[in-house]
Amino acid sequence: MFGILILCIVVFLVGFFVLKWYHRMGSPHQNFGLADAKLDSSIPTIFLPGYFGNRFSFGFMLNRFEKKFWAKKSMVIRVGKLGNMKVQGDLANKRSLIQVIFTDHSSKAVVQANWLKDICLILNQQFNVDSINLVGHSMGCITIFWFLTHQLKDLPIQVKRVVAIAGPFNNAEVAKNTKDVENYPNGEHGPKKRMPIYDALLHSVKNIPDDVQVLNIAGSINDQVFHDGEVSVNSAISLRYILKQTAVHYRELIVRGNRATHWKLHENRNVDQTIAKFLWNI
Repeated sequence: MFGILILCIVVFLVGFFVLKWYHRMGSPHQNFGLADAKLDSSIPTIFLPGYFGNRFSFGFMLNRFEKKFWAKKSMVIRVGKLGNMKVQGDLANKRSLIQVIFTDHSSKAVVQANWLKDICLILNQQFNVDSINLVGHSMGCITIFWFLTHQLKDLPIQVKRVVAIAGPFNNAEVAKNTKDVENYPNGEHGPKKRMPIYDALLHSVKNIPDDVQVLNIAGSINDQVFHDGEVSVNSAISLRYILKQTAVHYRELIVRGNRATHWKLHENRNVDQTIAKFLWNI
């Protein structure tokens, strides 16, 4: 009897801590007083997951940014299937991190870009935000650049810095896994075979303001395959040829090794450090 009681207590405690951990991955954190005197950036950063992304897509990275770089995941915005918004939390004074979670995990990038426009309007009208940074993973990168090329010009808000992680900028299927990783070689002027999403972004790229800064991160598992298991390096860095049509400040990072897979790039500590330096110059 005593052994059963102990087992029940252990199961209860494990379940409690798992539930608490799960809740934390998708909730704003309220401790805003952490070392505020050391901080230097009041521009909030919005994090957009990829296709079928969820609270875990950036949840661990945001926790690490809090612990190591004095940032604060102070707001979570849930977007319903019809585009209705639920805003939780507030903005921290410095290095505020905003996690976006789409209820419809399979919504398309063009639709998400419209929702991102609505998010920006909420931040501007309700929280007096006039500048933001954007970080996306996989299809989230396409959402961001569709937003930059099609929606941003109509908004009373500026985008300062953009981080793209494993963006499928020259994939035929930007939101689906294919049997083989799509890998179309790049030439001097861009991809030798251009996919519709590449052409669509290229056609409207001059709508991106010249003062936007972009960090583009790609992964290569090894020097034999040149891809991260889902997106090829060629597809990810084809963004450089799109942005050549502008004065946008652009830089690249290609991560190599077993921590460079598609789903580990945003769990890579070197990627953390590179993003933190890019966003906050630390």
